[in-house]
Amino acid sequence: MLRNLGSQCRAITSPWTDCAVYSFPDASRIAASDRQPLMDAMNGIIAVNWKATEPHWTAASSPFDSKYSLILVYDGSGLVAFSVYRVLQISGGLAVYRSGTEVLPAHQGRGFYGFFTSEVLKCSGAAQKGDCSVLYGWRTRNPIVWAANAKICEKVTPSLLGDAQDPALQAACVELCSSLYPGKPLEVPGMIMRGAYGHIEHHRQTYYGTASLVDAAMSRMIPNSADALFSVGYARV
Repeated sequence: MLRNLGSQCRAITSPWTDCAVYSFPDASRIAASDRQPLMDAMNGIIAVNWKATEPHWTAASSPFDSKYSLILVYDGSGLVAFSVYRVLQISGGLAVYRSGTEVLPAHQGRGFYGFFTSEVLKCSGAAQKGDCSVLYGWRTRNPIVWAANAKICEKVTPSLLGDAQDPALQAACVELCSSLYPGKPLEVPGMIMRGAYGHIEHHRQTYYGTASLVDAAMSRMIPNSADALFSVGYARV
């Protein structure tokens, strides 16, 4: 548990009796003494879920920058899940970007990802807009994550399930990617980011339902395990 939660921490009612949930709208408000232990715990969860050759979060690429927001879930043993996100204004309007979400295997299947998604949309102010104008972005090569995020969107680009492409959404995707990852090329219209995951490799598994269709599309588009899809949709809020 963090020793100094800070004045900007907001406790969230937890749906799980064995877990506590904390929200940091401004991740830079996490006390300096807590940052390295927390970053180590976050990287530890990533190392369980991915084949990692080096830490994902580092002092040079820190989740404690003021541009990030954090939601943390603890049980009695320590950190068990987290979600990092950003809220931006681009020419297309309000944009929410999921910078990274991980859940320890022992807690997967308990609804953590959906809970994080709901809280991110609430905390960002997107839920108050009450329409489908909020842009919602993520980068992944995990078919389950892609399908879960696409499910809450009215439209998504790139379209992996046969839907018609939306030119305005494609333009927003390019702009958002450029804002988040300046200088990093994005291949259009596939919205492919080459080498995004050179330091971590996704653990493949057997996929079912929509995730199996997404996996087939990803296998065609990005067979290299280091490549990822950058996706943006209009969130249903």
